[in-house]
Amino acid sequence: MNKNFLASIALITSMAFVGCAHTDDSVDYALGEVNQQELLSQYESFSSSYQEFEVNQEQTEQVKQWPEKLKIDIYFGTWCHDSQREVPHLLKALAGNNHINVTLLGLDFQKSEPKGRAKQAEIKYTPTFVVYLADKEIGRIIERPKETLVDDISAMLKNM
Repeated sequence: MNKNFLASIALITSMAFVGCAHTDDSVDYALGEVNQQELLSQYESFSSSYQEFEVNQEQTEQVKQWPEKLKIDIYFGTWCHDSQREVPHLLKALAGNNHINVTLLGLDFQKSEPKGRAKQAEIKYTPTFVVYLADKEIGRIIERPKETLVDDISAMLKNM
């Protein structure tokens, strides 16, 4: 009985430590608006995905054709594996057209950020790419594209 009592105390104590280990203060993630340089310099998984991704010539040509009034809001989590893969891919593709307006919005685990933009945009999954043309939403890519991010955005533009 004494061994069971000690084992129970040890188990409860270890569970208390584990339960306290994951507070928001201990997690390092981007929250709110960040710029591309900050994202790529502070989060290795984003930087390595950006460096490893190759944009093909067809995608480069497509991005060059995108209109200047195109705007993309990217809601993502630095803690999210889909974001770590997809966000750097789009950023690298967009390097071919510096006229596209991109806003990077880092979210917490509840898919929110300090200014409430994610809630207003009804973001439920990360990443979510909200694409606007002349300030009108023309489509979203949620978590992963159907084809590629470039192809999916180009398809949205063709359907306008």
